[in-house]
Amino acid sequence: MYYTCKKYYERKFDSVKREYAFLAETQKEHQLWREEARKRLVVLTGMDQCVRVEAQAECKQRTQMEGYVEEYWLMQTEPGVVLPFYFLKPDKGDQQRCPVVLNPHGHGGGKERVYREWFAVELARKGYCVVCPDERGSGERREQWQQGDEEEKRRMNSHREIQQMILGFGQCMIGLAVWDMMRLLDEITGWDCVDKDRIACAGMSGGGQQTVWLAAMDDRIKAAITSGYFYGFKDSLVSLPGNCACNFVPNMWRTMDMGDMGAMIAPRPLFVESGEKDHLEGARGLKNVYPQMEIARKAYALYGAEENLYHSVHDGGHEWRGEGMMEFLDKIV
Repeated sequence: MYYTCKKYYERKFDSVKREYAFLAETQKEHQLWREEARKRLVVLTGMDQCVRVEAQAECKQRTQMEGYVEEYWLMQTEPGVVLPFYFLKPDKGDQQRCPVVLNPHGHGGGKERVYREWFAVELARKGYCVVCPDERGSGERREQWQQGDEEEKRRMNSHREIQQMILGFGQCMIGLAVWDMMRLLDEITGWDCVDKDRIACAGMSGGGQQTVWLAAMDDRIKAAITSGYFYGFKDSLVSLPGNCACNFVPNMWRTMDMGDMGAMIAPRPLFVESGEKDHLEGARGLKNVYPQMEIARKAYALYGAEENLYHSVHDGGHEWRGEGMMEFLDKIV
């Protein structure tokens, strides 16, 4: 016989009122709610404890590729905390300001994988600047337990170790990720080749998570694309607590749900991609996605901007398809 507590916490989730649920009925109410929600999330994630520092950004290597230039950079986001990233610049990037796509990676590797295997190169050749950073605990930022050049080690991350280390400081992984990307935006928006008024963020899985959070917290993101990461917290994180530690934020369940975060992005364009068989949606599948989309849709309706919220559903699982993504980007960025 086993005596477990998961069912208790599933019931508890249903009994807790979301303190920052989206309930606005006017644009002004929405803007005030978003401002207060952001302040709350800064505290919940421990971003208020992060320490600003001179970036000291330095390009360590520049390589001419076919149709674009690959630059490898290092910068600081907190004292002694180094963020490595690739900056891909189209060949015409020295002659004009280009739109930018920030491309955070998901699990199973760092910036190398998202750069080499996804859409970064295609975007760079189409005229976009693309930024591929390592999240803390991934790629070149893995802690000692996961370091190594073996393929298995390269696909590992240190999210659990970092999360457990920083919880005692009142911080969590996603707060550090958002902080780092905000500091990255501070740096690149001052570069001559970057059009700071045309910045998008796009990611799959854990990269989709970072995209939703950053877009919700920072208006410099003018458009967001998230794949494999837009679903109700109960089914996907309370009922599936074995997901990566980076998903979990103290007191988040009593604060808001995923749809509320989508409402924070409104009326800026948001592209959501879902797979019919994505196991991370939980046992109910898309039935755990549609209600969250409806929460966000109510915020877009306040601005008469329902067309800015786009939901693409494919017949696969937890995978990137990107059907319609390029058209979405080209239209609004």
